Amino acid sequence: MRRTITILAVVLAVIAAGVVFHVRRSAPSGDVRITAAPSKIVIVGIDGLDWSRVNRLADEGRMPNLARMRSEGASGILHSIRPFVSPTIWTSIATGKTEEKHGISGFLVNAASRGDASPTTSNMRKVKAVWQILSAAEWSVGVIGWLVTYPADAVNGYLISSHVTLALSAKLELRAPNQTDEWLNDGVYPSGLWSEVADNVYHEEDVGDSIIQSFIATSPDRAMKEEKIRTSGLARFYASDMTSLTLARHFFKTQPADFSAVYFRGSDMTSHFFWRFMEPESWKRELSAEAVETFSPVVERYYALADSLLGEVLELVDSDAIVLLISDHGFAGHRGYRGFEGDVAVGVEMHREDGILFVNGPGIKRGERIKGASVLDVTPTVLALAGLPVARDMDGRPLTEAMSGVFLERHPVVYIDSYEVGGAPDGDLTPVESPIDDEIKEMLRSLGYID
Repeated sequence: MRRTITILAVVLAVIAAGVVFHVRRSAPSGDVRITAAPSKIVIVGIDGLDWSRVNRLADEGRMPNLARMRSEGASGILHSIRPFVSPTIWTSIATGKTEEKHGISGFLVNAASRGDASPTTSNMRKVKAVWQILSAAEWSVGVIGWLVTYPADAVNGYLISSHVTLALSAKLELRAPNQTDEWLNDGVYPSGLWSEVADNVYHEEDVGDSIIQSFIATSPDRAMKEEKIRTSGLARFYASDMTSLTLARHFFKTQPADFSAVYFRGSDMTSHFFWRFMEPESWKRELSAEAVETFSPVVERYYALADSLLGEVLELVDSDAIVLLISDHGFAGHRGYRGFEGDVAVGVEMHREDGILFVNGPGIKRGERIKGASVLDVTPTVLALAGLPVARDMDGRPLTEAMSGVFLERHPVVYIDSYEVGGAPDGDLTPVESPIDDEIKEMLRSLGYID
């Protein structure tokens, strides 16, 4: 477990990696004064971490790294956007804009040419993501596993899409026969990095009994007997996160970047799969006592794993780096979000508004409580921290209350009308087909996101 945790943190650092962009575009021009970037910036995105739960676990000493970040930096609820659909929210986080502007409306979109629904893809995004804006300003960037990044955007660095991390971590016998290197290349930028990506994968086959044992209260054999599909799912979620970590571990060392972002999905997935055993009274359906005993610790032990990830990152990033730890939404469980009127909540109904935001680094206030922050505020805040203009057509705002007076005096927030002038994404209405489309839809179905 300790070796696993070490890998975890290193990967977060990899976030900082970057490759040379083949075409460097100039930063916005005009009468806007652009100050020099004060530091490197790292975003750690962990899907589904809930504000109340992480703070309780921190108070109990079970998330010590988060507790330290809370005391040494600024933090607050990161308010999400209904209906709490992750692809939409992570795109809002990456653009500072609402669904109406960025065009990513959910997990799936009807593809008329194919006669069925297909996973949403990055070509459908109608506005620039923060890594594209920073690339144009000649910041080196590194992005690993962020949702809705297939096909991979061209950046001044590297980008490895969530399609790739999901596909490569799966068991070999479960992979579609058309999962070729040529297809996977479309999920990696630049494509020449493909061999390095393929060499740094954590496979589901590598998830042994000792790892499963670290999350459950009884034995792996008993877990498989009680809930074979959920136990196998736990191995799958873990392998996907560890693939992101292993990739980060490699690229952090070989291609450090000015801006880096890494996304981990396991906490959300384990919450969907195992919340019922942690709060069996909320499930209101029959569960065996053996299953409740075995799986009741999974969710909070995965939270502890996320805390270990955070601790490793804080150790590995440069001392002048600003680190943002965020989630896209919180978790209400089977009781459902505030206002839910059903019997037992499943899928997105299990989410709630209260995600997390923790910010540490030079120029960030110590112990500051941020109030009223939204997922739309992340990109404007990153731009302000980078000394770049915030676009007036963004729906969020820079969270200046988290920044010290000295920082703001040296790096005042400036504005530009838009970054969409010239070279804005097309916002194609047709998703790009991939050989793991069926696999993604089956995963969404198992989590209750789709029927």
